[in-house]
Amino acid sequence: MQPQETCVPPVNIIMESSSSQPQPPPVVQLAGLQTETRNPRTTGIDRVSTQELCRILQREDSRIPAAVEPCVPVIAEVIDVLSERVHRGGRVFYIGAGTSGRLGVLDASEIPPTYSAPSDKFVALIAGGDDALRHAKEGAEDSRSGAEEDLQACAFDPAVDSLIGIASSGRTPYVLGGLAYVKSIGGATVGLVCVRPSAVGDEGNADHVIAAVTGPEVVTGSTRMKAGTATKLVLNMISTGIMVRLGKTYGNLMIDLKATNIKLRQRARNMLRLIGGAACKQTDEELDQVLQACRGSVKLAAVTIVLDVSVADAEARLERNKGVLARVLEEAHQQAAKEAHHDDGLVLCVDAAGTSCKAVIMTKDGATACGTAGPCNVYVFVPMAANAPACVLTCPHSSTIGLDAAMACISKAIQEAADNCEATKGCQFQAVEFSSAWVGIAGYDRPALASLIDTALAELLKLPLGQGLQVTTDIDLLATAVAANQDLDSVVVLVAGTGSVAMSYTRDGGAFRRTDRAGGWGYLLGDDGGGYGIGREALRRSLLAADLHRARGSPLPPLPEAVFQHFACRQPGDLLSMVLVPDAALHQAEGATQATTKRIASVARTVLALAAASDDDARRIVDGGTASLAQLVALLVESQGLAPARCGLVLAGGLMQDGRYRLRLVDAVEKQLGVFGQVEVVGQPALDGARFLLGAMLPTTVMP
Repeated sequence: MQPQETCVPPVNIIMESSSSQPQPPPVVQLAGLQTETRNPRTTGIDRVSTQELCRILQREDSRIPAAVEPCVPVIAEVIDVLSERVHRGGRVFYIGAGTSGRLGVLDASEIPPTYSAPSDKFVALIAGGDDALRHAKEGAEDSRSGAEEDLQACAFDPAVDSLIGIASSGRTPYVLGGLAYVKSIGGATVGLVCVRPSAVGDEGNADHVIAAVTGPEVVTGSTRMKAGTATKLVLNMISTGIMVRLGKTYGNLMIDLKATNIKLRQRARNMLRLIGGAACKQTDEELDQVLQACRGSVKLAAVTIVLDVSVADAEARLERNKGVLARVLEEAHQQAAKEAHHDDGLVLCVDAAGTSCKAVIMTKDGATACGTAGPCNVYVFVPMAANAPACVLTCPHSSTIGLDAAMACISKAIQEAADNCEATKGCQFQAVEFSSAWVGIAGYDRPALASLIDTALAELLKLPLGQGLQVTTDIDLLATAVAANQDLDSVVVLVAGTGSVAMSYTRDGGAFRRTDRAGGWGYLLGDDGGGYGIGREALRRSLLAADLHRARGSPLPPLPEAVFQHFACRQPGDLLSMVLVPDAALHQAEGATQATTKRIASVARTVLALAAASDDDARRIVDGGTASLAQLVALLVESQGLAPARCGLVLAGGLMQDGRYRLRLVDAVEKQLGVFGQVEVVGQPALDGARFLLGAMLPTTVMP
């Protein structure tokens, strides 16, 4: 059997296109492409001064980063997927035609000298072959089969290799054919385009579509300009990210340097002294000997010097940590810290909610330490369909952040708790061995997020999921407040803060299993009885009163007066602008929607205070709110056939901390359903969760 021919690209990583005769191009409509439309801002560029021409070009170019920014979450996913495949021996292929193809060649060609990477790790294919770099071969891009033939000639391995198809217009046949071929054989595919929608997205052969929509070009259709610049930015980001993830850098140092000449040997010595610090006491000659023993590898030499281990041990540590020096050094630091700080009785519970993140560490004798951080409601970009753009999954009542930011927030809260705990003070939390941990995180019940969160938390806490680590939604923590009461068969958890939602649970052994939910629709559709719903109704009444006051001179009732005072309105007519136009600093920190939602919800406190003072308008709003919440509880009790006498009612959220509102609610619930077996108000879910773990009980689990 003849061995399979392997593609060995030349130094510039260009492969000749094997398609000698391009297929006849199909009839296409270009008018709808953003890159082909006429730019109204540049129609007069042939009639302005040269200086003004340059200013026009610069202004258009300044729009490019804003076009790339929305693509960052998808680019990050691409880096994670491709770096893992490259680590397993795979290659990254770029394919494109014209400017897109040349940009792929440029990026791929710069990887080997910059990162000491093998020359075949990034392979660039351009329609028309090497000659198309200098001489345009416009017809070559029209062959759908051309890329397939070129990839086959390179022995593309779908198990580990990846393909990035680059097409500013999103419709280049050469690129579409390559994506279709690799998708058909099971390889990883990425589409990089500058339009939306696109044929790349419509055909569904790209696992990830990066659409940096740069808009009309300065010179109509000249995609070497804005679209080309955006393409280069994205390719730089992807290739640099992959190299960083593969351990080619330590911080921003190119640690994978090979000391092969005088200049590089001196650079290697400087780098080793910078990384090694006090541990690097060797002379230049001694460092050269270490480098020689490490076959010129600065990264390997750094491990042997900093950790004072043999070359073989250093190689094993790098292999275990996928070649990332920072992970090797962190692993050693954590191991040393574990030996100095070891306590088998520690449990950890994190309430990573939408408004704040709280962590509790509890020792075996019940001593607690707490830490707090910011909001932790996670979003993720997911494709809704093969031909649809990426969208964001968010919770409208809470600040939404990316997965990395959420893990950073959780880390901050845990570290603060570790700093406040006598058993772990002065220790990085990653070095602490927790007997068990439970993280309740907002957004976990979204299918697209659960597996990502599981993986991230298992790595962060060094605990296997289901074997010491439990991950649920933040609401599931609340059922533990009544878990010790063995007379209860079920629990209804009702949360009323900015929004409102109710969950039901039934006892399953020593734990509770979630069975159903009611409400939680979001502020646009419902969540009556929460702070936003109460504030919204109060504002409606106040705005109507203001209109009547202006039109008829009607006196303002107490509720509108209090609302106007709450917003410091000089005149009733100013109320709407005060509500909808956020403070600039708040707008920048939270975003317009989040800031407005919080301002409206803040009115609830004013309404509750007036209701306590027997104001009829406020009392009617409060009664309407408690009736809505009571209905949520009733829906769950009736649908699940729960017996209130053997059911717990757990109340949580900001509004439930108000005694008057809580009493009105409980009264409304009991009038409709009867007395519950136990009513509990939860203020610190993480504390209850930690007590639950310490009692050697399994955490609440969610129904599949």
